[in-house]
Amino acid sequence: MTTPRATPAGGPIGAQVSSSASAPVRPAGATPAGPVGSNGGPVSIPTASSDRGTSTSAPRKVKGQRRPPRLASLQLKRIDPWTVLKISLIVAIVMFFVWMIAIGVLYLSLGSMDVWSKINTTYATLVTSADTTGGAANQLITPSGVFIVAAVIGAINIVLFTALSTVAAFVYNAAAGMSGGVEITLGERD
Repeated sequence: MTTPRATPAGGPIGAQVSSSASAPVRPAGATPAGPVGSNGGPVSIPTASSDRGTSTSAPRKVKGQRRPPRLASLQLKRIDPWTVLKISLIVAIVMFFVWMIAIGVLYLSLGSMDVWSKINTTYATLVTSADTTGGAANQLITPSGVFIVAAVIGAINIVLFTALSTVAAFVYNAAAGMSGGVEITLGERD
């Protein structure tokens, strides 16, 4: 004969209760002498020996063979151009900031090797005449000039990337309407 185990308040789910077990009758207001389960009967607290499988409860299930992962073949019939526009715009803006950081790192690393000063000196000797004084106006490469050109190129890239991605979604939808779309096989992890 087995004894009931403690279960959540929802009821004896999965607990084994003998057919002769019944809740003891106690007077109103009396507290139980020991732990009480959700069915009102006493709860047995498992001991160390019962956790190791030496109790008289039902035997544990033996782990069977694993089933292979399920596979599903799907077709990508249509891509919504509006969502492509939004996602490509976000990706293009993030890539603009990556572009600007890369330009900054490249500018500082070449500046630490005196590349810009040598280019500016060479430009000043080629362009200026002997009677004019060489100053900051004769510099070919300045930090502001580099970052302004990089920002303009990055802004053009944002517009082009977003527009081309959206046009690509329209082209894919037209091609998928004729050919049925790209077939994708999805599977569960092993």
